[in-house]
Amino acid sequence: MLILLKRLLSYVMPFTRTVQSTISGPLEVTWYQSRKVLDTRHANYSYGSLQRILRYGLLFVAPERASHTLLLGLGGGSVVATLRQELQYQGYLTAVELDPVMIELADTEFNIRPDAQLEIVCADAFEWVHTAPAGHFGLIIVDLFVDLTLPSGLQTIRFWQELRRVLRPNGYVLFNTLTEVPLYVANEELPTYLESVGFAVKTLEVERLNQLLVLQKEDDV
Repeated sequence: MLILLKRLLSYVMPFTRTVQSTISGPLEVTWYQSRKVLDTRHANYSYGSLQRILRYGLLFVAPERASHTLLLGLGGGSVVATLRQELQYQGYLTAVELDPVMIELADTEFNIRPDAQLEIVCADAFEWVHTAPAGHFGLIIVDLFVDLTLPSGLQTIRFWQELRRVLRPNGYVLFNTLTEVPLYVANEELPTYLESVGFAVKTLEVERLNQLLVLQKEDDV
């Protein structure tokens, strides 16, 4: 009954609960127009504009062909919800999330929790990926932000080499980044570097701040 009341009243006035995280800073769970969203101080993390961005990107990466998908950056789990509820994804999911508070909110606020086909790992994605088996994932979704900051690990050769190693032949990577913050690896802009190591690269401009890179693993180079 209380949830129904919040849904109805949220059309008139949003309800926000703030949770503190030592990793992500203040996290806000807000009822707005009968839906819950998860935000940081400056950015949407789940179930708002971010979900729209990644939903669009998923149209280009054939998730139905991936028997096992890796999600680096769980947030509140909106990508999991999109894959399962909207795209009827039937494969296995492994989600790696650094922030334990985020994992708790995904569970308690959005009903995203481990089950027979979803493994949630609390770990640093840049370290965890080195432990994953080669050629294991048909799709990798990279959504690694701390508020509006992109981690420095995204500009390391090692990370992208490992990501390619754990990806199956012809598999896809969907990478969420920022239009105004170019990334460089080995003194090259990221798309140029990725093409040099055996990825086909497609750039998608979405929203005002975000850009998606769609990568497909080509033959070994």
